Amino acid sequence: MHRKKVWLIKISVFLVSHFSQAQVRVPKSRVEVDGFLTEAVWSDSQFHQGFVQHYPYDTSASESQTRFAFAIDDKNFYAAFVCVDRNPEKPYVVQNLKRDFSVKNTDAVILTLSPFLDGQNGFSFGVSPYNSQREGSVENGGSFGVSTAWDQVWYSETQQNQGWCHPDTAKFPNYWVAEFAIPLHSIRFVAGSTEWAFNVVRLDLKNNEESTWVRVPRNLNVSVLTLVDTLHFDQPLHARSRNNVFIPYTSWLTQQDQSVSKQWSGTPRFGLDAKLALTPSLNADLTFNPDFAQVDVDVQQLNLTRFNLFFPERRQFFTENSDLFATFGFRQIRPFFSRRIGFGPTGYLPIDAGAKVTGKIGNDWRVGLMSVRTRGDAGLDLNAELANVLSLQRKVLKASSLGFIAVDNRMAGGQGIKETPSLSNYASILGTEFNYANQPSTVVGKAFVQKALYENVGAQSWAHATFLRYRSLNWTLMWNHEHVGKDFRAPLGFVPRLENRDYLTGQVHFMDFTRFEPMITRSFYPKSNKVNRIDLTWYHSGYLDSAFSTTEGLNQVWLGTYFQNSAYVTLCAERENYNIFLPFRPVSLPNGGYFFGDYQWNNVWLEASSNTRKPVNAVLKLKTGGYYVGTKSEMSLDLAFRIQPRWSNSISWTHVELNMLDSGRQQLDLIGFKTEYSFTTLLYSTAYLQYNTLTESMNINLRFQYRYRPMSDLFVVYSQNYFPVYNTRNRNFAIKFVRWI
Repeated sequence: MHRKKVWLIKISVFLVSHFSQAQVRVPKSRVEVDGFLTEAVWSDSQFHQGFVQHYPYDTSASESQTRFAFAIDDKNFYAAFVCVDRNPEKPYVVQNLKRDFSVKNTDAVILTLSPFLDGQNGFSFGVSPYNSQREGSVENGGSFGVSTAWDQVWYSETQQNQGWCHPDTAKFPNYWVAEFAIPLHSIRFVAGSTEWAFNVVRLDLKNNEESTWVRVPRNLNVSVLTLVDTLHFDQPLHARSRNNVFIPYTSWLTQQDQSVSKQWSGTPRFGLDAKLALTPSLNADLTFNPDFAQVDVDVQQLNLTRFNLFFPERRQFFTENSDLFATFGFRQIRPFFSRRIGFGPTGYLPIDAGAKVTGKIGNDWRVGLMSVRTRGDAGLDLNAELANVLSLQRKVLKASSLGFIAVDNRMAGGQGIKETPSLSNYASILGTEFNYANQPSTVVGKAFVQKALYENVGAQSWAHATFLRYRSLNWTLMWNHEHVGKDFRAPLGFVPRLENRDYLTGQVHFMDFTRFEPMITRSFYPKSNKVNRIDLTWYHSGYLDSAFSTTEGLNQVWLGTYFQNSAYVTLCAERENYNIFLPFRPVSLPNGGYFFGDYQWNNVWLEASSNTRKPVNAVLKLKTGGYYVGTKSEMSLDLAFRIQPRWSNSISWTHVELNMLDSGRQQLDLIGFKTEYSFTTLLYSTAYLQYNTLTESMNINLRFQYRYRPMSDLFVVYSQNYFPVYNTRNRNFAIKFVRWI
């Protein structure tokens, strides 16, 4: 009887707190963001409580209590959080103090805001107990998480076991406090708004719990925008000032290419970025002579396939608000891939200038417009080019959208630029797509059609695809189909399977393809203190040619066991089959030769991960089976170890052994070591070493960053690449100074 009364009290508190509107108070005096909630606006506020678990269960009240309150004035939106620490003898789980931490291994409190109430777009702000910050944009409804490429000015402070003046302090003597101030000009909203959507997420990983203010089932991402509460403002919101920011930079880049000369050459560079607020919900970004010396290096991969691999965009001008352009199409059928801009056959090509307008028009329309001009190189017979992209999205239903994209790439000409024969002087793509999500986000889908336009375009210049996924607690059903015609061209996109290389002649043949990709997963949730979930999955991926003959197929059955402490073990059996219609050689084997014809083989693989929240954790994958006319064995190990809260390290090693019965044996290795040290939340250093035997290359990247004021940085970067047998290829040393004005 006593236990029933306790649960009735908990349920009553939960219902009262959730059915009372989240108050947004107006402070009568200045709010000092210091983590000490001493202002009257906080002492007079009703702190909301009653979080529910998201993990390891999603039907229970949260064990780790969290309270929050909101306030707003004509400049900032304020948030205060009190996070009770129910096991103070355990240290907090923290990746490091670097900005944009990983939510998989960092205790944090995170605020999700959706000012447009469209179920599609929003913003995320979070801090750890040590005040390391994380901000990002929520795109496509949040079903796939948050993009931390979005950066903005905002302020936060945290305090541990102090700063909370409340009668419950005696009841909960151990806690940490977080206080936010988010400038209204740093986020987009429609002038005159009286409501925003929001949710709050508490990550108490050291106690193996994730909880949310509005319940989010554990089979969904905590950032989904269809499961949110509503903030109500007493007065319509109006931006008091425009967020016009000018960001000049100066850098000094010195280079040494020992294949040409052992002399160092230095080049000073100057440039300017600008961010202009056209309306409270529509921004313009301008860049002149941009410099990307501070960009993180790519993580190398071993490519044993016939097609190019995907490497993500890392340049800030292109990553900010990139969802308006980059999410059109599918992962392997992208009408626009910004990484194509400014990259030539020998590396980077300078960008003269770029302009971008992104944002909302009302609550229902999103617009994106980008234009970038790259500099030509007469010595390499490369023309100056002009890349233009237009995207429009219209909200339909409650959380869905219709989209349109136009991509145009054309020769810009210019004095001193030598015209060269090419596909044409222009190449364009027009596309439309429908993105669907139901209200609880259990069903999401996409359908698109794209048309390529260029001189003498062929009839097979279309691409289309559909994707549909249903996800409940026990079932996940997925369907995907893709088709790309042989005349489809996307010089500013990424469609790797369209280009088929003949490794004997070096020629590239464009061939159409169709893909079917279904998947079924049955999830079981045993009543266990150790096992959280067991998944049984069947997966198929098949590619067909124009005659609907199979050119590539993969069938998998796997069993995954996921433990309460975030560890997991997955066992998979698979069968692969290939019809190689052009000579192909993945590596230079000792006895030469090419693959051509029909091949099929079986594989088994095992993947296991330890508890990712521990200071030391590892992921091991073992795979063995056939490979064309021989066998292949593969082992990959990712080892991470942290000395909290400042130092994180990782070692990755992939080892592949190929045994071709008619061509001999070959071993391949890819080794990476990365160490990051956070002196403070504003001062970081990174060292990254990679060694790849397939490309016979080794590179070192050393990076130092000091954020001396919000969004203003000093970068010092050193990189070094090697020839085989460690002969130095080139060295680069750059100093870059960026200041927001």
